[in-house]
Amino acid sequence: MAPIITLLVVLVAYLAYLQRAKADKRDQWWKRAQWGIESALSDDPARQEVGVIVLDNLDRSGLATREDAALFNEVALSVMVDNLDEEYDLATAGDPGDNEAEGGESDAQSQGQDGQAS
Repeated sequence: MAPIITLLVVLVAYLAYLQRAKADKRDQWWKRAQWGIESALSDDPARQEVGVIVLDNLDRSGLATREDAALFNEVALSVMVDNLDEEYDLATAGDPGDNEAEGGESDAQSQGQDGQAS
């Protein structure tokens, strides 16, 4: 009977150890995830890129839940949309067509029929 009890005690201790080890890994994983999210949402494009890479790697780890993956995807999508908006703004800055779109006159409208400024 004593060997069975000893075996049960060892088994319970081992299961407790595994649970604790997983909780510790998850805690460290979450700290990295927080850093990745903060970095991905940074104003610095280089830090954003590193943050998205970190989130992508964490997403593929065995510790990420479906909710974590959805959160990471939303963060990455937000970063991509912001970057596309900034690229569009830079590409259209100084574009003569912008003035027309904002209610200004086009070059043809600002000049009279004979090509002189009105």
